[in-house]
Amino acid sequence: MIDFLYNKIALPLLTYFFKNFSKNKEKFLERERIVEESWAGLKQYPHLKKRVLIHSASMGEFEQIKPIIEELKSRNPSLYIICSFFSPSGLNNAKNYKFADKLCYLPIDTKDNMERFVQSINPDIAIIVRYEIWRNFIKSLFHKHIPIILVNATMPTNNFFRTCFLPRQYLYQTLSMLTVILTAGSRHTNFFDGLHLKYTEVRTLTDTRFDRIVKYIKDINQTDVLDPNIFADDEIKIVAGSTWAPDEEILIKAVANVRKALDVKIRVIYVPHEPTEENLDNLCAKLGPHVLYSKLIQCYSKYTVSDLKEKINSRDFVIDKIGILLCLYSFADIAYIGGAFGDGIHSVTEAAVYGIPIISGPKLEKSTDAKNLTKNKALKTINNAKELEDWLKLLIVNKEYRKDLGRIAKEYVYNSAGSSKIVTDKIIKYLYDNSNTK
Repeated sequence: MIDFLYNKIALPLLTYFFKNFSKNKEKFLERERIVEESWAGLKQYPHLKKRVLIHSASMGEFEQIKPIIEELKSRNPSLYIICSFFSPSGLNNAKNYKFADKLCYLPIDTKDNMERFVQSINPDIAIIVRYEIWRNFIKSLFHKHIPIILVNATMPTNNFFRTCFLPRQYLYQTLSMLTVILTAGSRHTNFFDGLHLKYTEVRTLTDTRFDRIVKYIKDINQTDVLDPNIFADDEIKIVAGSTWAPDEEILIKAVANVRKALDVKIRVIYVPHEPTEENLDNLCAKLGPHVLYSKLIQCYSKYTVSDLKEKINSRDFVIDKIGILLCLYSFADIAYIGGAFGDGIHSVTEAAVYGIPIISGPKLEKSTDAKNLTKNKALKTINNAKELEDWLKLLIVNKEYRKDLGRIAKEYVYNSAGSSKIVTDKIIKYLYDNSNTK
């Protein structure tokens, strides 16, 4: 019943939607042009090394699994790591990642596609990140007796999958073929336990992305992004990460009022979630004195640091480059995280790890970390510009209170780190377990 509904109705409809109506249909068509080419040649290579297949939907999930890949390689450099993706953004961003031996696309989840894919990859173990529960993919691995571990597992955000009979049956039957489910927290474990999976081990961990973040800041070099000496000692720096128009409008108004009320130097570093030309133009049109990041970098070769510092005095920055937000938080005294006036708040942990207080809009439902930081008072939600203005005044005037909230935020991240080693131990166990034969 489940196989019929999935293969004859759900999967064809989903594929048709991706090809014709999805906002990312161009990306989908891009991957379909080269999907088989990306993995077809793997079967030709002799199976001399242990092969680990790691599947991530896109770039965000791949970032979460990097600590595990690097831990695996450090323990056994001869492992052959194959990383598959559904989204072109995931594969394209991983092209320069030195710890992956092969990158490829996961095909559309038909039975024939997946049987050929698994036969070509021929993995000794398969790792799936977070929620990529493709039924025929998992069945093909299961029928070849390949151990399957789901890492950073989270329960579905949609009530349809959590409460309706047929979706729960789909999850029950599919997840029952997994070897181990390692969850990203106890509330997720409760959901998987509620499915009553008979032969699948379910264990509570924390999200491995905490390890990635902690490792990143240990290796970070600020001068790769900005010279710290261009900032004045007495200025307050606010990094506004992953912002949308509603966030920016509130910030601009609140910061202007705080500047007048306190007569204090405040520099806001705006990092739009989608730095398209249109979005950047709209933001810049609303700001007072500001400088684009791309223009600022060009000035490095024209001016000394002291001259540049004087020229950009009190100017806000607008970041027109992607991929540097995590480093930019290292300059901040306060972080504002965008998205919480729309679909939901973006990641808060990248700011929290630096020990700075966080502010956002009110919609935190999709982020366990944001809700936990709110309980700890390290994150403050605001509903309008006046509330943001009042909170900024308090944080700026009371430096010790600001530091205390930052310390709580940092402790949250560091206390949550450490799962990558446990996950790696589990992978190694099944990878070299002689009872697992293909």
